Amino acid sequence: MPGPADGPPVAGGPVIRWVPIGPAAPTDPPEGTLYELLRNRDCAGLRESTLNTAFPAVWKAAEATCQALATDLPADWQQAQAALAGVPGLPPGRCWEIKVTESLHQAVALRTAHPGVQLLVNAAGAGDDCPRQLTGLTVLDGPSAGAAPPSVPFGGGAKVRLEGFFVNVDKVLVDGNPVDVQGTPFGPFEFYAPPAASGATSATVAVVATPPVSGEAALLYADPTPPVPGPTPTTPPTPPPDTSSPPPETPAGATP
Repeated sequence: MPGPADGPPVAGGPVIRWVPIGPAAPTDPPEGTLYELLRNRDCAGLRESTLNTAFPAVWKAAEATCQALATDLPADWQQAQAALAGVPGLPPGRCWEIKVTESLHQAVALRTAHPGVQLLVNAAGAGDDCPRQLTGLTVLDGPSAGAAPPSVPFGGGAKVRLEGFFVNVDKVLVDGNPVDVQGTPFGPFEFYAPPAASGATSATVAVVATPPVSGEAALLYADPTPPVPGPTPTTPPTPPPDTSSPPPETPAGATP
């Protein structure tokens, strides 16, 4: 079976759109390192890696598919297909893993659909398929937890999670003022909402990080929703006085 070759797309030929250049950086967590190994089809590097990742099944499938591309043996393609079947559903924020599995699935599907035909791997794609950006906020506690749009009490204090794709967050700015941020290198990242500025009903949230993170998100301030009062209990009505005549008295010694 002819093995895959590298080069630009060929009209009408089966071309694997390989993982693009750009989404990973040297300062990224382990997933960025593994992404670069896969992009370069460094099968040995993937196989020998001891890095801990959030979704190890993705990188197991990456190593298996990398090996299948290198050998083009049917048994290796079967192993790649089986490894891909073990990849769980991925959250929307896991852009690296999503882009990797897209390329892996396409490689397996093309080999299955074109047995005996030489595949072409287009590894020249450039550009950041995983742009680092803040896309929104989720309020985690308080009267509006989980609601959209995200709102917190005027006094602040509610925990808020940043939504989007970014790593190595240095600062979270609320209306330009830094607040403490919590989270591991790859997130999730959370902060406590500060009190609203005098007269303000919203604040703009931005992220300072390396690599840079674009985008802003609005955090709304609102009074906590008061509880809805239940029905007012009523006093049972007083029964009317008994106006019926008392029964006649029985004379002493008489039989009733």
